[in-house]
Amino acid sequence: VTQRGIAYGLPAYQVPLGSRTARGQAMPTVLPISADDTVTAILPVGDFSRDDEYIVLATKNGWIEKAGISAFENTSSRGLIIATLGDGDSLLWAHQCKGKDEILIGSKNGMATRFEAEKLRATGRTSRGVRAMRLTGGDSITDMNVLYVGVGEDGPQYALIVTSNGYGKRVATSDFRATARGLVGVIAMKFKNSQDEIKCLSPVMDDDEILVITAKGIMVRQKVQDIPSQSRTATGVVVQKVDVASGDEITSVSIVPTYEENDEPASTATEAMASSP
Repeated sequence: VTQRGIAYGLPAYQVPLGSRTARGQAMPTVLPISADDTVTAILPVGDFSRDDEYIVLATKNGWIEKAGISAFENTSSRGLIIATLGDGDSLLWAHQCKGKDEILIGSKNGMATRFEAEKLRATGRTSRGVRAMRLTGGDSITDMNVLYVGVGEDGPQYALIVTSNGYGKRVATSDFRATARGLVGVIAMKFKNSQDEIKCLSPVMDDDEILVITAKGIMVRQKVQDIPSQSRTATGVVVQKVDVASGDEITSVSIVPTYEENDEPASTATEAMASSP
């Protein structure tokens, strides 16, 4: 799925095989993606006939769309338009979900909203969608994720929040009360200065790890459980030191799931793709 709202389909066996350290092939050599477009999500799909499965799409400017997974059955390597975008908007998130799952959305200015996926009406594949969140003061969506039913039943599930200036915390997902779609939401983070903004608001498990990357190429890997749990209105702790004065900032936060040693390689690859941002 690309930021211009185009989906490409490719059988997994046609993906070039390489070693863990291989550079890989340029995407345009595998799929006809234009030079000014960017891949934003990769979704492994084994069955397009399930009536209870959907794909949820969200844009930077706060529009969200839910379409039955069967609507994507004719996706091919030539590409298929899956979203109608307004001027200056881009499709940045795509996740699979079921009706009982919930959607968690965060904005760069520190707000978050949570609502049930089944209350999001399924629309046509090329629909623009509906308002996911009311954005004010130049705000924009910074992250969208699905809270899957059954995850976290053995204990509280947390959402990891990391800001561009290097502050972070974990917040129990239960602290984000479910509301109607299209509202401003609730406070997810308070900032130490007005130049900071949220870069990540993503569900995590205690045994996950994260990769934090800055604009100047500094990368740090750490355990999620080492980041303290705080309230929604807390400012967090320093997750990574960032030289803000020199123009550096956190640009990317990736979740690295931990798998059991007896996991099958194919299963691991599929799950890793499903959890990609």
